[in-house]
Amino acid sequence: MPAPKEGGIKGFLTRAGVSFYAGGLFMKEKGWVWAKKAGNIGFMVATTSIVVLMPLIFEIMREGQMIEADKLQVKELRQQGYSDGQLAELGFPKVAMGMKPAVLKSL
Repeated sequence: MPAPKEGGIKGFLTRAGVSFYAGGLFMKEKGWVWAKKAGNIGFMVATTSIVVLMPLIFEIMREGQMIEADKLQVKELRQQGYSDGQLAELGFPKVAMGMKPAVLKSL
């Protein structure tokens, strides 16, 4: 004959304690599994972003340096009397000549 279950608040708290303990063991077991998966995914995202985004950032920085160097050359050539048309024929970008790119003109 099974042991009679305790009733009332004491029985409820006893059953709740057993249930919470079992739930805690389950979450402890599954938590480590999910933590390992999350760690692996985080590692993949971090390494992929380093491989993909860092060269992009370096290229953007280099492009900014090139524009600054072109601006200095344009300034020197303007002091020598070159016009915007002549500078464009020499291949200087519009940004270096102080003009807005065609994309921004419509704004």
